[in-house]
Amino acid sequence: MFRRVAVLAALTLTATAGCADKATPTVANSSSADPTASPVAAGPPWYDEVTPAAAGTTVGPEGSACPLSMTFSVPPEWKVEAVKTGTDYRAGPALLLCEIDAKPAGHIGFLRVWRIEGAAPPNPQVTVDEFLAEYSSKAEGPQYRRTKAGPLDSYEATWTEDGSRKRAIVVSTLNGQLMISLGGMDDEEFEAMLPAYQLAKSSANLPK
Repeated sequence: MFRRVAVLAALTLTATAGCADKATPTVANSSSADPTASPVAAGPPWYDEVTPAAAGTTVGPEGSACPLSMTFSVPPEWKVEAVKTGTDYRAGPALLLCEIDAKPAGHIGFLRVWRIEGAAPPNPQVTVDEFLAEYSSKAEGPQYRRTKAGPLDSYEATWTEDGSRKRAIVVSTLNGQLMISLGGMDDEEFEAMLPAYQLAKSSANLPK
């Protein structure tokens, strides 16, 4: 579950160098010379073969529950709720804007949308590292890759916590960067919710 900033600040993972017992971060290689190309990697850790879920609610349009600088779809029954902003909902450079609860669909976990803040935002890998430094003291084996969220340039990360896989994607919009994260209670829940994450990623776009 999401932990408040008072707890997050006590964690010890740093932005530029993990603790000695952390695995060294790796960046996935693309077969394309285009640094924004989407590599295709079936199986762990990226599971690109997983088919996106059927679309239900559109998140992000003006006047919706969570107006954002991008839009994306989530499956039916997932509950979309805006989060009142404030420092209690910050992890490193990321400020929580929106929670999308899988419980009504029968799963234990969330998609969360974060705004990346700062006068000069760090590069995407540092952004994720700083996020993890305050969000989780148990993040292990982070891996990264440049990819696309819909047509938008993005930077994706995956890691494990207590043996359970997690995902996040930093998306570039006209009004700065947003990050979508996926977390579940365990690997079974992660796998069950991954189609919803794939839907959010594949349907991301700028507001119309």
